[in-house]
Amino acid sequence: MGEWKCQECGYTMSADAPPKTCPQCRKECEFVDVSCYIPDCGNTGRDSRLK
Repeated sequence: MGEWKCQECGYTMSADAPPKTCPQCRKECEFVDVSCYIPDCGNTGRDSRLK
């Protein structure tokens, strides 16, 4: 499972694959995988350095 961030509104979610329509802004948006599996991310699973 990955962490996905909507490029339109910044909504983040955990899922195997991103949806076609963002659950928050209700638009068809591009989602970016912001998953992180290294200790530098603080073991949150999300890389805050990716915008």
